[in-house]
Amino acid sequence: METQVKTENKYRVSIDLLNDAVGKEIATSLQYMYFHTHFEDDRYRYLSRILREISIAEMRHIEEFSDRILFLQGDVDMNPSFRTRRITEPKEMLRLAMQLEQSTIDSYNEASRIASECKDAVTHRMFQDVIAEEERHLDTFRTELQNLIDYGGEYLALQSAAGSEQASRSFGRSGGEE
Repeated sequence: METQVKTENKYRVSIDLLNDAVGKEIATSLQYMYFHTHFEDDRYRYLSRILREISIAEMRHIEEFSDRILFLQGDVDMNPSFRTRRITEPKEMLRLAMQLEQSTIDSYNEASRIASECKDAVTHRMFQDVIAEEERHLDTFRTELQNLIDYGGEYLALQSAAGSEQASRSFGRSGGEE
């Protein structure tokens, strides 16, 4: 009978940090897709597009982190770190998005530091690169929240009108006109 000696993976800390990040990215991507669908339903075309694009960016992070985990000979834990929150008021949606981004930035700064201390330069750099993108997301959400605060319903009404205009053009192209 052959016995297999199980050795501890020297990248266990990095794998755990990356799996934690995967869980955050999955949950955040789902939250943003939830917001996207509500903005889309309300015909807030611009906000809908922003949330969709950022949700997809979060999915790319999942893939990058997962690839790194597999390279380090770990296994990927594809479970969200939190449940999607059912928020439908635009200001509250953007406030939560800002909180999620800030929390992620803080967490990834710590993960980057730890990866560096564990002499895993690639994981360290991955976290730094993702932090830069998360900061851009945070800035976008701050700007959109400020627009809502400054212009209120008019800001949303303009987006809704633009969404209605596009929908009516699409309807005309699909043969719905008589």
